[in-house]
Amino acid sequence: MALKNSQLMVVSCGLALQAFILVLLNAFIPKAAGADAMWIAFQAWAVYFLSGCNPMGGVKAWIGYATGIAASIAIIELMGVPGLKDIQPVGGMNIVMAIAVFIVVIPAIMSENLKNMVPALFIGSGAFFGLSEIIAKTPEYVTDCKWTNYGLATRAELVYCAVGLLFGFITVFWRGKYEATLSK
Repeated sequence: MALKNSQLMVVSCGLALQAFILVLLNAFIPKAAGADAMWIAFQAWAVYFLSGCNPMGGVKAWIGYATGIAASIAIIELMGVPGLKDIQPVGGMNIVMAIAVFIVVIPAIMSENLKNMVPALFIGSGAFFGLSEIIAKTPEYVTDCKWTNYGLATRAELVYCAVGLLFGFITVFWRGKYEATLSK
């Protein structure tokens, strides 16, 4: 439904209120997530709309994020394989990472036939790499165990993803209720 400016203002204020609440809730979410990554919640909130604006799409998006995390870990682990890890960069290009990405992207794309939401997989993978960099540079998160770091990044990403998807669901729910009142 196309909304008039005054009606869209109500929607805008509602979304602003939700964002305000999310920022306030972020005082508590890192305790459950293990790290502060509110940006992932905002990202996943948008992905909810791309996934069809329904709970099943939200579940598919969350699974897409999870498979993106798995793909990222596979890339990192492949980069450490003997023989591959010793290939030197060429002209500043990271050949090792390029090969690992090539290998992992094939099954990642093939997961579309399993009804995986491939765009969420790529977004989840990018978020994992970004969050892993943040964790590696934050003294309170740094450990000597890469699997502990993978676990922390995974937990934080999936908790914040779930929060963002929930906020997407709430947005669609209340906007639907609001638009229903307009059509009466």
